[in-house]
Amino acid sequence: MKEIYELYDNIYRAIIPLRGNPLKSINIFIIKDGDEAIVVDTGFNTEEVLEYTKNYINELSLNLKKTKLFITHLHSDHSGLAGFFESNGAEVIMPELDGLLMGDMRKRDGKYWKRIKNFSHIQGLGVDNLDINDHPGYKFRTREAFKYRPVRPGEHIKIADYDFEIIDLCGHTPGMCGLYDKKHSILFGGDHILHKITSNIQFWGFQFKDPLGKYLNNVKKVKDLNIKHLYSSHRDLVLDVNKRCDEIFAHHSKRLDEAYHALDDRPLTPRDVTIRMKWDIRAKGWDDFPDSQKWFAVGEAHAHLEHLRYLEKISYLDKDGDGVLHYFQK
Repeated sequence: MKEIYELYDNIYRAIIPLRGNPLKSINIFIIKDGDEAIVVDTGFNTEEVLEYTKNYINELSLNLKKTKLFITHLHSDHSGLAGFFESNGAEVIMPELDGLLMGDMRKRDGKYWKRIKNFSHIQGLGVDNLDINDHPGYKFRTREAFKYRPVRPGEHIKIADYDFEIIDLCGHTPGMCGLYDKKHSILFGGDHILHKITSNIQFWGFQFKDPLGKYLNNVKKVKDLNIKHLYSSHRDLVLDVNKRCDEIFAHHSKRLDEAYHALDDRPLTPRDVTIRMKWDIRAKGWDDFPDSQKWFAVGEAHAHLEHLRYLEKISYLDKDGDGVLHYFQK
């Protein structure tokens, strides 16, 4: 399998395609020590991804009964095959908060998907008549219940010469965590900091205040660590971490300005703010946006609106009494 590369002593990268998805592929990382191993994330729950997974397991001679699967966060491209690993003897480890949120994600009528539908309503997406079956997270989720060991920031996982501290990287999801080895200046960062593309920061409900603000604070935290080896989940690896952090700060500053000025003339729903923002996607307008991407675009715009509200620059009201939020400048 030519998609497997040794990046560092006993650390391997397996590149698995994600067909039909804008992310294109996912980087799966494997740390080996004899017949013990740690695998970081899984890919979608599809037959093709499963086949690639079995290939790298065979090529690296992994013994799943002596393997730990560390899931950085709950998204289906990172957790989709958790059931496969657990049923074949691996110990599944994931952040406690994301594990709780994931809950009954495998069920069509589970609380997780009911929350997503509720968010789409308050964001004004009801007029688009989106079908949850088109949501990539729903289509490619794990279908099996699986046991996992919940972990929190500050705990450690050791293997070979590595001592990985679990660190809080929340923002992309409420509980996302990474694995940080201080001695080797290595960070397995999930979707926190990506090469060229930016991590999708979503609105997760009002109980998780200001997800974008938390994300930006955690980008600064990573910058302050002066990471030499950042192993992120998608696209090419980031070679200059501090420079990439500065690019992310500039990107979100521009997006916040865009979201704020979308409200110059009247209150708007997160959906209508999204339509006024610029997106790096091949679509002439909102009607040409793939339905699968509308969920993510509106969720991201909403997260920016919530950060502006946290900064006390805007507020919102339920203008029509139907639960749909309209944001306005103060």
